[in-house]
Amino acid sequence: MARALAPLVDREFDLLVIGGGVAGAATAWDAALRGLSVALLERGDFGGATSAESLKVVHGGVRYLQHLDIVRVRESARERRALLRAAPHLVHPLPFVIPAYGHGMKGAEILAAGFTVLNLLTADRNAGIGDRSRRIPAARIVSRRRVLEWFPELTPDGLTGAGVFWDGQMQNPPRLVWSMVRAAARAGAIVANHCEVTALLQQGGRVIGATVEDRIGRQRLDVRARVVVNAAGPYAEALLLRSGVRKAPSIPYSRDMALVLKRTIVKDRALAVQTKYHDPSAVLSRGTRHLFLVPWRGRTMIGVNSLIWKEEPDRLRVTEKEVTDFLDEINEADPRLKLTLDDVGLVMAGLLPVERGDAEGGDVSFGKRPLVVDNAVTDRVQGLVTAVANRYTVARGVAQRSVDLAYRKLGREPRPCRTETARVYGADFARFEDLLREVRSALPAGTDPVIVDRLAHDQGSAYGEVTRIIDERPEWGRPIAGTDVLRAEVVHSARNEMVARLGDCVFGRLGIGTRGDPGPDVIEEVAAITAEQLGWDPARRDAEVADVRARFPFRRQ
Repeated sequence: MARALAPLVDREFDLLVIGGGVAGAATAWDAALRGLSVALLERGDFGGATSAESLKVVHGGVRYLQHLDIVRVRESARERRALLRAAPHLVHPLPFVIPAYGHGMKGAEILAAGFTVLNLLTADRNAGIGDRSRRIPAARIVSRRRVLEWFPELTPDGLTGAGVFWDGQMQNPPRLVWSMVRAAARAGAIVANHCEVTALLQQGGRVIGATVEDRIGRQRLDVRARVVVNAAGPYAEALLLRSGVRKAPSIPYSRDMALVLKRTIVKDRALAVQTKYHDPSAVLSRGTRHLFLVPWRGRTMIGVNSLIWKEEPDRLRVTEKEVTDFLDEINEADPRLKLTLDDVGLVMAGLLPVERGDAEGGDVSFGKRPLVVDNAVTDRVQGLVTAVANRYTVARGVAQRSVDLAYRKLGREPRPCRTETARVYGADFARFEDLLREVRSALPAGTDPVIVDRLAHDQGSAYGEVTRIIDERPEWGRPIAGTDVLRAEVVHSARNEMVARLGDCVFGRLGIGTRGDPGPDVIEEVAAITAEQLGWDPARRDAEVADVRARFPFRRQ
């Protein structure tokens, strides 16, 4: 796939989707599969903002038992199942361990009761998942001895066991979005990244398209459509305000922060620790809110830290003091960690809609439902739908509702949605273990098994697009020094995956930067290969390197 804007002009689409995060990508994929003509525009890179800045978890609804919100438990389990089926190379089960102390609300008995209810409510959690390695086991209680075998550093005093539940972990969230984008394009959608919608086009009280600025080529163009879905996440309402559709903001947001640590604290399982903050929506509470230590590509992530965000989304930032305060919160919850700024490899932050929150105390009540809004009802503007997902997990369902509404606005009966059972680009295989064997045999003899595993996860059944490049030049079959990424993958991304900025490679397609700063030598080598493929001059290459380097926190020169 090459980046091309010409197909966007001189035609009218059935549907224009604004925003190439997970909600927008899923909407374009859904609509294209149903036979609508679709355009998808993203102001940055696909899946590169809020969709990427998370704990990489596909939630199955366990925490909503505390809220007695059965609808959300069922919804979460259904959408987790859909993602495990749609992208079995990019989403896999991960166990989460909650230590139990004593015999009260924090004890194993209350967890066991909750897990019994959870297992009953999610009895169909694996329906249609043929690969056993992608099935979610039943939540259960383990003994004190077992949890200390897993985590011998836990405080043993009062420990009575632990609860274990499974959720999905995303191997590479931007790549999952990209796989949806490619599936949409394969179904006929026209897609473009680095194209910012500066205003909605309106005529006679109806939205008829959008004015777009190409942030790479600096050209302006109009894209016309019979219906527009505004799926721009935290930028969605800003676009409504900028276009005069809405007069005042109405959606509150939380800035959610997670950290990638340079240390390996947990390996095969995520671990919960309790903080001093409360969940205002919890009806049945074990106490304060949990943080989770999550294994991530040989390192550890921890999150999330939330606060009410009152500024424009473009001003989203995390200060060094906020990170320090979060580290203090973590160390208070688990003093053995003794984390400092030097342990922080990457700071991730995104904006999510919330119900309410305490801006001073840190207690945040997250939005219970995603927003799918008919702007004809709320703002008296025809031809427009606004869709904002409150969690990565539910984005596919948000897309389904948005496309159903778009069909009605087109005056047509909605065709059946197919994305609950369809597969994303690269998911044409039955069992992941079989895919691993195929990839291993296709790569040069002696290739590091870590590289084999990671390539199978990232590319899935499309791995041949990379191995054919190795056939072209065998030296491209060697990894970038200090990484598990092949030079051929950089070439492939630059040629075929709509890479327009170096960050699209480092943080998006390849995920090299998602563990933290890989070092200047790695970034320079990726930049040199990308520049050669895209024809960048030295000045452009240096500017791209500087931009990537600036995204890593607290670098001491």
